[in-house]
Amino acid sequence: MFKRILLALLLLWAIPARAADETLHFRLGEDPETLFSAKTVSLTANQVIGAYLLDRLVYFDADGHPQPWLATSWTISPDQRVLTFKLRTGVKFTDGTDFNAQAAKYNYDWILDKKNASPLLARIGSLQKVDAPDDTTLIFTFDKPFAPFFSYLASASFGINSPTAMAKYGDQYGRNPVGTGPYMLKSWVPGTEITFVRNPHYQQFRGDALNKGLPYASTVVLTVISEEAVAQAALESGELTAGSVAADALDNIVKNPALKVVINKTVTNLLFLEFNETHPPFDDERVRRAVGYALDREAVVKAAYNGYAHPMLGPLANGIPGYDAAIGEKYGTPFNPAKAKALFAEAGYKPGPDGKLAKDGKPLALSLKSYSGFETINRTLSIIQSNLADLGIDSKIETADWGSFYPSLLKPDWDMDLMRWTSSDASVLTSIARSPGHRNMTLANSKQDEILDRCQTLVDQAQRNGCVVEAQTSLLETATFAPILSDWLVTITQANVKGYHLDYFNGVIVGDIQTES
Repeated sequence: MFKRILLALLLLWAIPARAADETLHFRLGEDPETLFSAKTVSLTANQVIGAYLLDRLVYFDADGHPQPWLATSWTISPDQRVLTFKLRTGVKFTDGTDFNAQAAKYNYDWILDKKNASPLLARIGSLQKVDAPDDTTLIFTFDKPFAPFFSYLASASFGINSPTAMAKYGDQYGRNPVGTGPYMLKSWVPGTEITFVRNPHYQQFRGDALNKGLPYASTVVLTVISEEAVAQAALESGELTAGSVAADALDNIVKNPALKVVINKTVTNLLFLEFNETHPPFDDERVRRAVGYALDREAVVKAAYNGYAHPMLGPLANGIPGYDAAIGEKYGTPFNPAKAKALFAEAGYKPGPDGKLAKDGKPLALSLKSYSGFETINRTLSIIQSNLADLGIDSKIETADWGSFYPSLLKPDWDMDLMRWTSSDASVLTSIARSPGHRNMTLANSKQDEILDRCQTLVDQAQRNGCVVEAQTSLLETATFAPILSDWLVTITQANVKGYHLDYFNGVIVGDIQTES
């Protein structure tokens, strides 16, 4: 009898622990417009796509180096124009079809096809073609070396979708996505919630994942909660497993023993003020630099983000390879109203009898545009407006939803806009500032453009980082835009949550998350 009991215990011990039949509830700040990765560059959509649906060829480790994921290895040709990947075998999409080189090629060919108007087309540089000579070999051929490609391969945007599902659903695929990821879409109630169920055949190949088996939770529900007070109440009541809240609510939350705060200060976002250089006054570098000195970044950190951010003087976020704090300290524009006034005076703008800055008898009045729906943005705009008013400059704030705001910048009838970009790669500098700029409002600068273009071709990381240093320096010397801050990634979880952590590019590895009873 004892031997039978002992054998039973040994067999029980040998069986891997089963994933839990529990449901995690997370906050979603807004409803994604689509879950088709090749059709969006939205941060919200990509956070959902990347965490739950689509695995990628590579991921980046804690040191910022690419590592195998759906790929097992790769080689780079001597001229750095051809990248050859070997892919894993035995991986399937959640519709039962095979992941292989042909499936991956289908995804990249879809992006390359101009008639599909994928917003990712602009992000693949000089990629000419993708070949799949057999099931496990995928070959990318570029017209010239393209340094950011590995960063993009690791992003949710370049996850691999099921070609069968893409063909089946056509224009509706964005509501019916299928990948090889840890979860499958069960339902989507627009504006309300998205429900995912565990992929029962999932294999976790990431080296930075804590859980190498199936995701611990069987179900994940993303509830759309735009109101900060509602989100805070849901966390405090236990209705949400985890979620973000407004920075000014964190003081109370950190005192709540039922909750804990997860903070990542190494981030890839940058809030900045940019200028329309196609007409006065911002065709004058001195005026752009003057506005940089007028910005009280510490006030924005405190009043708009409750201290959960750090001021930035350099044009690159601190979580992007190539970032160098010394560049901002040397060439940046720290808050200095006296320098701002001097530069305005040098550019011909002097205070009139009413204290307002004017040139040739015309008062300086500026438009300041941004996107709506975020209190942090509204507060930042108010502080900028106040900073300018202290110098004798009137500014008019205009906000609209992103879908209206961003296209409006293609029209030349604006002066400044407050923008926030998140990117995993230093190529974001090229996307923003390489003339004519992302909204066609940046003056040509041959020296600066040459640096930005060169950085795009250096695949060797050390060489590229040196080039990125040059680019940051040039952008500050020309005052192409004025950095303000990078806000920290702050997530509130229930105190009994285990395994909530972020990868190098601040994506959550959801299969690691579980709760303790």
